[in-house]
Order: sequence, then structure tokens, then C-alpha cells
Amino acid sequence: MGSLGAILTYPGDIYPLLKLKMADCHAKKQLPPEPRWVFCYTFLHKASRDFSLVVQQLGTSAFLQVSHSFSSDFFNLKRFKLWLDKQLVDEVGIMLLYEGEWVRDGNVFYFEGSKGKGIEIPKTISYKELLGVVHHILKLDPTNCFLSMKYVFNANIPTSPIQLTDDGDVKFFIGLNCTNGKLPVPLCITVEKRIDNHNQKSICNSYFECHMSFEIDKELNGDSMLMHKSRHIHCDSVETLTVDGENGPRFQNESLEGYKVHDWNMNETAINEEDYRMSTNPTSDKQVTQIGSFRTGSAQSAEILTMIDTSDGFIHDNPTIIEDVANERQNMMQQPIVSGISDDHLEEHQIYSSKKELQRKLYMMALKRKFEFKTTKSTTKLLLVECFDKECKWRVRATKLGISNMFQIMKFYSTHTCRLDMMSRDNRHASSWLIGESIRETYQGIGCEFRPKDIVADIRKQYGIQISYDKAWRAKELALGSIRGSPEESYNTLPSYCYVLEQKNPSTITDIVTDCDNQFKYFFMSIGASLAGFHTSIRPVVAIDGTFLKAKYFGTLFIAACKDGNNQIYPLAFGIGDSENDASWEWFLQKLHDAIGHIDDLFVISNRHGSIEKAVHKVFPHARHGVCTYHVGQNLKTKFKNPAIHKLFHDAAHAYRVSEFNFIFGQLEMIDPRAARYLMDIGVDRWTRSYSTGKRYNIMTTGIVESLNAVLKNARDLPVLQLVEELRNLLQKWFVTRQQQAMSMSTELTMWADGELRSRYNMSATYLVEPINSKECNVNYAGISAQVNLDTRSCTCRQFDLDHIPCAHAIAACRFYNISCYTLCSKYFTTKALLSSYSECIYPTGNKIDWVVPNHIRDKVVLPPKTRRPTGRPRKVRIPSGGEGKRTSRCSRCGQYGHNRKTCKRPIP
Repeated sequence: MGSLGAILTYPGDIYPLLKLKMADCHAKKQLPPEPRWVFCYTFLHKASRDFSLVVQQLGTSAFLQVSHSFSSDFFNLKRFKLWLDKQLVDEVGIMLLYEGEWVRDGNVFYFEGSKGKGIEIPKTISYKELLGVVHHILKLDPTNCFLSMKYVFNANIPTSPIQLTDDGDVKFFIGLNCTNGKLPVPLCITVEKRIDNHNQKSICNSYFECHMSFEIDKELNGDSMLMHKSRHIHCDSVETLTVDGENGPRFQNESLEGYKVHDWNMNETAINEEDYRMSTNPTSDKQVTQIGSFRTGSAQSAEILTMIDTSDGFIHDNPTIIEDVANERQNMMQQPIVSGISDDHLEEHQIYSSKKELQRKLYMMALKRKFEFKTTKSTTKLLLVECFDKECKWRVRATKLGISNMFQIMKFYSTHTCRLDMMSRDNRHASSWLIGESIRETYQGIGCEFRPKDIVADIRKQYGIQISYDKAWRAKELALGSIRGSPEESYNTLPSYCYVLEQKNPSTITDIVTDCDNQFKYFFMSIGASLAGFHTSIRPVVAIDGTFLKAKYFGTLFIAACKDGNNQIYPLAFGIGDSENDASWEWFLQKLHDAIGHIDDLFVISNRHGSIEKAVHKVFPHARHGVCTYHVGQNLKTKFKNPAIHKLFHDAAHAYRVSEFNFIFGQLEMIDPRAARYLMDIGVDRWTRSYSTGKRYNIMTTGIVESLNAVLKNARDLPVLQLVEELRNLLQKWFVTRQQQAMSMSTELTMWADGELRSRYNMSATYLVEPINSKECNVNYAGISAQVNLDTRSCTCRQFDLDHIPCAHAIAACRFYNISCYTLCSKYFTTKALLSSYSECIYPTGNKIDWVVPNHIRDKVVLPPKTRRPTGRPRKVRIPSGGEGKRTSRCSRCGQYGHNRKTCKRPIP
């Protein structure tokens, strides 16, 4: 039995061995879910004991593999057994990413805009075989395109994408995906049009030799095949091909002329053993046979036309047509990975990214279809669930795919026959975890007001299930936790985030301070783009303030902000500390000083907090420090109940002339000397325009910081890392929007400054100008005169001097001397300066998984701060300042006072 002919003569020797081998593999559960093996196994069970018929039925795939697997000297049982063993190879699951492109971000490469599919391949696959698999899965014609297969090696040192070019590269790549405990490495596919198609044969051959099996259903059973009667094939009816002279396996002492190799079809009927014939063209030098008209399913077919050259005793296969097979079951290796729980559709061969994802889908399906199930077996490799009613046949069986985390549904009986009285009012699967997952999308972003009582009502309305308030509250917390992460992890990730932020945004300054126990103490951040704009195009007036945080670990958010030339908020720096005390304010202002350096004519505005005053005088000894007139006015309201005092204080604070201030303040002093003494003790130069020794322009309050606090109202609920990211994201949006606004402005001055100038221009229309010299004049209006000096840009009304925008008197003088009033405006109010303020971009940090962080940064430990949560309900609204009082809300729906639109119950007339 040394030759192929001997085996065909004594089929009884080979067939029992095959049956024993397969029975043994079944007992050991070693049969891989590979279409090639199921195909061979099915035919060996259903075919005649005549092994020659078996070989005929194996035809296009297995016969060629058998013939290629043995030497030209003999074809014995031992070699055949080795071939069977070779089929039982382990497989590995890999992820294919395609329809994307490689993008470089600094030293980091990533594959952008891609789609993905999960597949399983043998660990021993060759480069050509893998290339053929990818061609087939992506439905590409190898004659018209060229594939590039690359991956990025996960290492601390950034590397360029590594391309697979030979079997060694493939082996190394598969080894990376076989490493336990590490994330799988995806294979990224790019496609280019092929200019030269001379390599068509090698690609097609590798596809045919190894992966024709992907066209065959994994779960074909023995009763689902039919061998059809073949037809005669002649050379003149087949597309002409060039068969190369590459050497293949030779059969000594035997030729293929005497054997019948036919085309065959496979349909869902029983095996029909009929007559088989082979026809060759007698006039041709080489015998040509079609053995690959291969069909699966009823909708579409895949035909592989193979040319067999047997004239020299060699076998040469050259597939020329490879078409797609659209039967879904036969392409289950191409099943997309199912994710999400938005639908309750379940079917066999669906692939899920993890066991948890599949369980989540099953739980949600039970809620929507109002039934319950139990888990009968759950291991790392198997999940088996069945209906809670023992009489019901509904069940699902899913197994793990190779060494990946993906699970595939292998069996699914979808019909429910359970009794209606098995249903419960509170579904056992309606856990807080599942409800949290189902409402997770509702909490995307910040500021969502989806309260526990809303969750209870929504679940009852959507699923007909009654849940408790406590369960709804826990579901909300779990949903928020899954989106935002844990506060503890947030603190520990902060150093890595700061490192990446500085790498992405040059000149950005961040700092984290911890105590001796590695517990968080202080944080500082100033974005490089903000610092650059401040130094070149922003008025040197900085307003500072603090506001409380509302997350699990309390603290204070410190803010330093300015105003741009368009009178908009311009954030400069942020800090986080334990509270507003001497140490924290001094640390924050010291970091601010280090960031901005020495600034001439710097003016700092704040409220009258004692710690701020100490820190400003210590850190910025040469800067002028003014107080917020709004806070002073609110304190006046609290201490002195006379409303007239507050009105006079406001007029006195905003007066430009010293004489005007003295007149107004004298009236206030006559009404209540105690109030006048209180204001004098604060320091007149700190809250008035007329006596101010520094340039505070038109900025009299810390309203810019208060407005920023209002914008960050919901962000202050976030963990520290998400809070910092929200601050960065806010600046990114503002910079983009305002840059576009500045580019669209056609005026020389910004929109706000141009409006101020036009208003004053209209006032100056009736002013009378009396020249003194070429640059000085006296301007009269309604019996009041003002002297203007255009050289020094001053006016005795002091409005020109303090606002740095020409007053009405100066504009009248400009019109008289035929000088453009735009040239007398401060550079900070020009459109050019506004555009320069937002000229630089603020870049995001990207996905955390893509961060490249040095070990000494990554290993830095930052624990949550030492805080004691006070008793009672956490405060969400700040304590009003003195004199603020409570404003009565007005409903925008009905127009009545005392409620808002959300709580309005009045009928609309």
C-alpha cells in the first residue's frame, strides 16, 4: 500500500482509520470549528466505503491538500494520519481594521476612520494564506488591488506601523495576539489599486489552497449534501489560462489519467452517488479539467475555476475566478461584532466583544420581551442560559472564540412556551446595573437632570416594571460612574493627563502638589494658547475668585480671567485646592506669577477676602489691587438698609472726574456718615475710577469670573480629571468660535469697541471745538467744557484716559482736525489684536489608551485629598452674598411669578 493506487485498491485499510481518528477527536473535543474539517468529516461519514469515491467527493479542496501533503515516492497511512493531525490546529482570534488610513500625531500612529471585523485563523497560517483570507473577507479582487497589512506594536516607545511581508512576520504577529493578559493587536488593512498584475497566480493560489474552506458552513451535517451528475468540460468552453511550469507534487508509477475528478455541487439534500465522467481535449498538449464549480446556498454561488495540468505527472492548480458567497451562515467568520443593547434581536453565530456584553444583551432582551431566564452554566469559555420555566424550550448556548474575549452564539432556540403566571411584577433581571446601562446614554455630557423619580417613571412606562426609588438612585450612580470613572482613579490619572496635555499644547503649564502621604493637595493649569494671547493682545487686568466643588471630594476651584478686546471672558488660569485660605491662595497666585511673569501696569481685581489681599500683596507687590464694586455694594445693602446709599455709591464708584466723585460722595456722607466711613476704610483708590492709581480700564467687578462660575455650574459635579478636561474643552470651543468671529469682522475695531465708539461719535455731533494749537483744543457742550490733548490721548473728563477709547470730546476734536479717531484707540480693542488673542489652537489629549507617558510620570501616585464629608444634603448652590436676597422667579410659560416653566401647572389661556 505504498502508492496512491494501492490505497484506492484497498479502501478498507484507510477508512476505519479515518473513522477512529475522527471519533477520538470528537471524544477529546479537539475538532476545531473549521469549515475545512467539518467538510471532510461529513463526506467521510456519508460517502461510500470505497475510498476512491471519497477522494472524488473531496475534490476541489481536500483532494488537492491531500495530494500536496505527501512526497512523490509514497502515500501511506502514516502520512495520511499526519495530514489529519495537521488539520487539528489551534486557532487565534484577531481583529481586522479596514477602510481607514494611517494618521500620525507627533510620534504616535493610529488607524483613523476604520471599520472592524473579528475572525479566527490557524496559528500556523502562512503569509500567502492570510493574504487570501483578507482578500476574501473584504471581497476584493486580488488581480486589481494590492493589500498592505500593518499593525502597531504596543510598547512604551512609539514605533511606526510594522508591515507583514513574510511568514516570519505573520508568526510574530500571531504570537502577540496569543499573549494572555494583553490587549489584542489589530491588523490594519489598506488597499491600493494594482498596476502590475503579474502576481495574480500566487495570490489566487494561496487563497484557493487554504481558504476555500471559508465558503463552507461550519455546521453542515451529513444530511445536507448532494453530489450532482457532472457534465463534460472541454478546453474550448473554458477561459484560456497560462499554466506555469512550477513543480508540484509528482505521483510516481501513477498518473491522473485513470482517475475521475469531476465538478460537484453541494445542496441541502441527501447524497446521490451517480455516474461521474471526465472529459479532456484530445487535441491539447495538456489535459485541462474543471474541478471547482463550487456552489453553496440557494441565493448566490462561488465558482472557482481551476485548471489542472496532468500531462507531465504533476498537478497544477490555477484558480481564475473567485466570487463572493453571500450566504450568511456560511460566512459566519465574517460576522460583525455585536455591541450595544438598543435592540433585542438575537440569532445564531452573532459575535459579541465579551461575555459581559452578551449577558447584557440577554438581560435587556428579557426585560423587553417580559420573561425571565436562569444561567445553568457560566465559565470563562461557556455560557448556557435557559428559560426559568422548566417546560419552556427557550435557551442560548455561547462559547468563547479562541483566546480572545469574544463570545459567539452557537445555539439559540427562540420560541417561548412558558406560562404567563411565571411573570413577576419586578423582573429579576431588572437590576440597578442593567438599568444603569440602559440609561447610560442619557447622562452623556454634563448637566443632565434625569432624577431617580424620572427613572422609576421611565422604566415603568417603557418596560412595565415597577422599581424602587433606591434602585433607581443606584442605577443613576452606576451610569454616572461608568461614564465618568471613579473619583479615586481620576486623581491617580491626573499626572499622566497633565503630561499629555503639555505635550499636545506647547507652553502649557501644569503642576500637582501632594502631601507626604501622596494625597492630593493643589493643582494648577494654564493653557499655552491663553498665555500667548494674554502677553500680546489682552488688557493686563486680571480678575480672580474661587468657587466650591460639588463632587465626592470637596474642594475649591480657583479662577483667573481677563477680558478680550470684544469685552468677552478670557480664561487665563485655573487651580484646585482644599479651600479659600492663606496657603492655597498664595500658592495659586505664585503659580500664576510664574506663568505670566512680570507684567507692567498689572491690575488685580477680587472680592475683599482676607486671604486674597494678603496673597496679592505678597506675590504681586508692584501690582495695583482693586476690589469688586458689586461685592462692596452688596455689603452696603446688608449693613445699611437705606436704598439711596447704594445708588449714590454706584454713581460715585463709576464717576470719571474727581470733582464729580467728591460731589456725589458728599451727598452720601450727609445721608449716612457711617456708610461713608465704611467706604473710606476700604480705600477710595480701590473701588473708584477717579482715584484709581492703576489702569483698570472699564473693568469694575469680578463679574467675568462669576459668569465663568455659572458656565461651570454643572462641571463642578465632575471628578477632578473630568473637570479639568471640561475646562480644557471649554477653552477649545471658545477659541475656535471667537477666532472665526474675529476673522468675520470687517471693522478696524472689535464689534464691542466699534459700538462704543459710534455711540460717543453720535453724542459729539453738536459739540463746539475751540482750537488751542494743532493738537490741543477746548470742547464745549451745554455749558460744560473739556480740554483735549490728542498727543497725550487725554481729556479733562478723564473718560479718554481711563477707558483708552476716545471720549465724545476727543472725537469732536478728531473731526475738527480731520484725524481718524480709530488711531487713538488702544491696540487691545482692534480686530487684529482680537484675532491674535485666539490665533493659537488648543488640542485635546485624545484617548487614554493612546497616551504615551514615561514610566516616572505613569508611576506617580496621587490619592484623593483628606476631606471629611459634612452631614446633611450636599450643597449645590452657593451661599448668597450679603444684600443679594432672593429673586422671585418668573415662569416663561404662563408669565406668573413664584415658579418656573418646569413646575408650571397653570393652563395656558
